[in-house]
Amino acid sequence: MADALADGVPLVVFSGQVRTTAIGSDAFQEADVLGISRGCTKWNTMVRSVAELPRRVNEAFEVATSGRPGPVLVDLPSDVTASVLRRAIPTQSLLPRAGNTSAAMQGNDKHLEGAVQRAARLINNARSPLVYAGHGVVCSEDGPALLKELADKSSIPVTTSLHGLGAFDELDDKALHMLGMHGAGYANMAVQNADVIIALGGRFDERATCNVAKFAPKAHEAEKRGEGGIIHFEIMRKNINKVVQATEAIEGDVGANLALLLPYIKTKTIEDRQQWYVQIRAWKTKWPLSDYDKSNDSGLIKPQALVEELSNLTAHRKASTYVTTGVGQHQMWAAQHFRWRHPRSMISSGGLGTMGFGLP
Repeated sequence: MADALADGVPLVVFSGQVRTTAIGSDAFQEADVLGISRGCTKWNTMVRSVAELPRRVNEAFEVATSGRPGPVLVDLPSDVTASVLRRAIPTQSLLPRAGNTSAAMQGNDKHLEGAVQRAARLINNARSPLVYAGHGVVCSEDGPALLKELADKSSIPVTTSLHGLGAFDELDDKALHMLGMHGAGYANMAVQNADVIIALGGRFDERATCNVAKFAPKAHEAEKRGEGGIIHFEIMRKNINKVVQATEAIEGDVGANLALLLPYIKTKTIEDRQQWYVQIRAWKTKWPLSDYDKSNDSGLIKPQALVEELSNLTAHRKASTYVTTGVGQHQMWAAQHFRWRHPRSMISSGGLGTMGFGLP
């Protein structure tokens, strides 16, 4: 559950509990499951009657899959699971919904439209823009397609986080592959030299930013001149300005807000950004991902070569190929040397770094 919470993975867990009349008496096999799981779930609840069960199950799946996905726990006392539901019971969720009054919705829409227009102006005026795509792009149903539309329309290079791999086709000339501590050198150089960074569903964790004080200096300089900065598209309010201060913050589903942004984006070609792409190609030449010792004097197979060969062998079926990894060097070799072309094709543990995660 802690892993699912860290990585934004929808998960519904049903746990067994002692009968309701014994709760709180230190009964045999009783445990405070709600208290234990509170810190590693998005929401948890105990069902105290069978009549409550259908609604709580629906609520559990609703919470787990809405907003930023995450784990939910439903604790089931033994007398509830042994009961029989003999009549139809309403299943509609009674959980409160934020900002659903007409005044709140109008205010939010007006604020959102202004932020989107300001973000578009920064992107349109940028000389060296960069998209940093995180897990939020992959979680949004239309996120990958709209990311491609943005990158193609404005000729913006794209780098991704570990959990953003597959959000953008890595065979595209605009792809910079993964950024951060174990990312591509050219991706990190682009981050440090971009005047506008468009962060889509990424939370700027330390594996991506490393030394936050030295992260994206050119974007911060451009912000001071009113010519650039960091634009953060993020579904969770608490992640905005938590690590990196955003010039513009756009809260909500990445796909929905990209759809609002795109009409304001001006068309630019790679030739329009020639100086930026010349520099990026120079970095790619200087620090290629395949920069490892390819000699085979020992007769041993290099892990990097193995992953590259697996990528080549699955090139014709990438849309139906799924890769799972544990955590460690092999995870980074997979991230670096497999060519990720489709969303949701990599299944791995990121935020918690759980060893053995790749085993079914």
